Amino acid sequence: MNSIKTQWKEKWVNQPSLMLITVVIWSIFIGLCIKAGALLFTFIYSLFNPVVSQNLFEGLNLSALREQNIWYYGGIISIILFVTGQKAYLFYLMIRVFLKINLVHPFSREVSKLISSISYVAFQIGVAVILASGVFKGMVKRGYELDRVQEMVGNGFEFLLMAALLIAIGMVFKRGVEIQDENELTV
Repeated sequence: MNSIKTQWKEKWVNQPSLMLITVVIWSIFIGLCIKAGALLFTFIYSLFNPVVSQNLFEGLNLSALREQNIWYYGGIISIILFVTGQKAYLFYLMIRVFLKINLVHPFSREVSKLISSISYVAFQIGVAVILASGVFKGMVKRGYELDRVQEMVGNGFEFLLMAALLIAIGMVFKRGVEIQDENELTV
């Protein structure tokens, strides 16, 4: 326990900007976890008390959909929960990157693997959101009322762009690890 405190203090002294970013990422991660937990709780509660579906989370009203088809209602909430959970996982991986990175020797295999993992998760989110948007539009055309569901999941193209950018950064880190290893062997 004492060594963790020492590591944190040392990181704050040596790399304060990275640690400040880590704190911001932590707050986003916690917010996404709260959003997912609140949505899951209110969804389960709405199965027993239909009035709750009028305000699931931040004014999301899916009571009309619940009355029309409870299976579609569960499916829509599941999609929103999946996307929110993946976003939280993405920020968790980012926290791990910022805690592992060292500005003295920035290129490490672990950081390279974490950046690759983040790019895969961002790609999954992007594809899931694009597919979900198609499902939402199809349901609206069939007469189902979906309120602000699209706002809850966001835009998938920004996650695809982020994934592409992170794949490139991951390749740079992978090459940086190779060069750093070669330099250590020659010394």
